[in-house]
Amino acid sequence: MTEVLLLSRRAVREIARYPEATIPALFIPLFFLVVNIGQVSKTFPSSTPFLHGQGYVAFQLPVSLMFAVATASSGLALVTEIDGGYFDKLLAAPIRRSSLIFGRLAADLVRGLMGSTVVLLAGLALGAHVESGILGALVLVVLAALFGVGYAGFGILVALRTRNVQATNTSFLLFFPLLFLTPNFVPFDRLSSLMETLARINPVSYVIVGLRSLVIDGWDAGKLAACGAVIVGLVMLLTTLSLRAIVTYDR
Repeated sequence: MTEVLLLSRRAVREIARYPEATIPALFIPLFFLVVNIGQVSKTFPSSTPFLHGQGYVAFQLPVSLMFAVATASSGLALVTEIDGGYFDKLLAAPIRRSSLIFGRLAADLVRGLMGSTVVLLAGLALGAHVESGILGALVLVVLAALFGVGYAGFGILVALRTRNVQATNTSFLLFFPLLFLTPNFVPFDRLSSLMETLARINPVSYVIVGLRSLVIDGWDAGKLAACGAVIVGLVMLLTTLSLRAIVTYDR
C-alpha cells in the first residue's frame, strides 16, 4: 500500500507540474457542452417531456462529464517513461509491479474527480440543476471519475502492449464511436430502430443513462445499478488485463 501511495503521489504531482496535459482535456468537454446547447436548446426547450422541466444543458451534462474523464493521460505518461528508460528502473526497483498500475490509476481517480467537478460547475452555471441534490452531485462526480479510471486502464494496457506513443495516443479515439452509439443527444425511444439497437447493446449507454438520471430524474435505483455494474466491470476487466501485461512485461 505504501508503494501505491508513493507512486500515486508522484503521478498526481505530474498533473500539477504539466497543466498543459490536463487543460486541453477539459477544454474539449466544455466546448462540446456549450456548442451542443447553443445548437439544440431551442429544438428541445424545457417543456420537452424527457427534460422534466430542465434545459437541454441538463441532458448533455453527463456526456461532457464522460468526455472530461476519458483520456489517455496515464497511458501516455507510462509510454513516455518506457521510451526514456525510466520505466526499466522502476521495474528493477524492489517494489511490486502491480503498484505501478495502481499508482497510475489512483492518480487518474484524482484527475477524474477534479475534471468532472469543473465540468459539473460549468453545467450548473449554464442553468442545469441536479435533481438528486448535493449528495447526488457528489455521486455523479465519483461515478464519472471511476469511469475515467476504467478508461485509463485501457490506455495503460495499450502502452504496455505496444510501447508506442502514437498507438497509445490514438487509443482515445476508441471512445468516440462508443460515445456516439449511445442516447447522447436524445433518449433511446427517439433513436432510429437500428441506432436504438446499437445503443442498447453498448454498455457505455448505461453509464450515460445512470449519470443523467441523477441530474434529471433524481434517485433511480435501476439506472444507477446498471451504471455502477458497467463501471465496476470495466475497471475490473481493464485493470486485470493491465496487471497481466505488466507481470509478463519483458524489458
